[in-house]
Amino acid sequence: MKNLITDTENKKIDVIVKYFLPVIAGIEMNVMETYSRLAKKGWDVTIHTSKDTYLKKNHLPKLEFMRNMKIRRYPFRWYGFFPEINYQETDLVSLHNFDMFPHMHILIRALIFKIFNRKNFKVLLTPHGGFNPEWRIFSKPQTFIKRSYHYLVANKLINLTVDGIRTVSDWEKKQMVEHGIDSRRIFTIVNGLEDEAYMDIDRSASAEIKKIVSGIGKYILQIGRIYKIKNYETTIKALAMLPEEIKYVIAGPIQEEKRYIENLYKLINGLGLKERVIFVGVIKGVDKFYLIKHAQMMVHMAIWESFCNVVHEGLSQGTVCIVANNTALSYLIKNGKNGYLAETYNTNKLAQKIRFVLNNKNKRVIKDIESRSKKYGLENSWDKITERISDFYTMIVQQRLILRGF
Repeated sequence: MKNLITDTENKKIDVIVKYFLPVIAGIEMNVMETYSRLAKKGWDVTIHTSKDTYLKKNHLPKLEFMRNMKIRRYPFRWYGFFPEINYQETDLVSLHNFDMFPHMHILIRALIFKIFNRKNFKVLLTPHGGFNPEWRIFSKPQTFIKRSYHYLVANKLINLTVDGIRTVSDWEKKQMVEHGIDSRRIFTIVNGLEDEAYMDIDRSASAEIKKIVSGIGKYILQIGRIYKIKNYETTIKALAMLPEEIKYVIAGPIQEEKRYIENLYKLINGLGLKERVIFVGVIKGVDKFYLIKHAQMMVHMAIWESFCNVVHEGLSQGTVCIVANNTALSYLIKNGKNGYLAETYNTNKLAQKIRFVLNNKNKRVIKDIESRSKKYGLENSWDKITERISDFYTMIVQQRLILRGF
């Protein structure tokens, strides 16, 4: 058994996540922002991930170094991948998302080590909603297999082997507890906000994004993967009921399912909205915040979210957010206080909400929401959140009694 480390010693952490940069979505940015800051604070960080992006398989380099982190990549097959972890030397194994593979391999290995009194490392889990996903996006056979594993097997494996769980919202914590996870292991630490949100955005943004925004005119905005869980259809249908000057800008990468975006194009063309729905691809850094700041509002009608980074980013700029009244979205947005909730698939009600915001942009009711949104949104920088995560991880490594609270 190795000696307990102190706060000043290098703490070794192995992070497991299916995708990593250049893939840019919520989980990937969460991992990047968290662990690059931990590396800066002295943690020895290795990211174990696949060689894949959403649309290309097995094409990224095997080894990279990025912002003081080592990135090790593996071919991803039906059984996931087997990360090359030295379990006798690592202090923490940190699992992100909750894929069956390779997570199951690692949890079973941790259990075997524990049975034979050889588990000298700690296991962390940040599921990002992956333990309780939106089941409707899976096929019936996939749902049966995955749901049975999560709620009959994995919950027991987690309780036996995982030393700490970080949920990103109270909604996610509640869902996990309802499905058998020991609540005393779970701590909610929300996601943070990128440094660019605190910059002088109008001054710092690129000439390119300024030209794009100027050319669009008035627009509502949604940022996210082009994927069926994001429910772009409801907003597209609502757009047809709005003044013709209003555009709908969609910023984000296309995920694996090409059929979904093809169906979106059919819907857009069928409603005569080809010139009003604008896909701008991935917009990063300060340019993303410029796009947010100059939108009439953000609309996010996803059918499921465990936190929703992009809505948090919208709040930080004082941009009114209209979101679906489901999952963690209704925890982040309080109707009429810092934004508005709308029924997930109710196109008419959504159009009414959008028109209300458009018609009252210069009135007190909207100005107050913008002010409250900005104050709330700017409270949690990634620096502040990483301090909390660092304290949480350090507590686990030093074998303080997690079950007594954090």
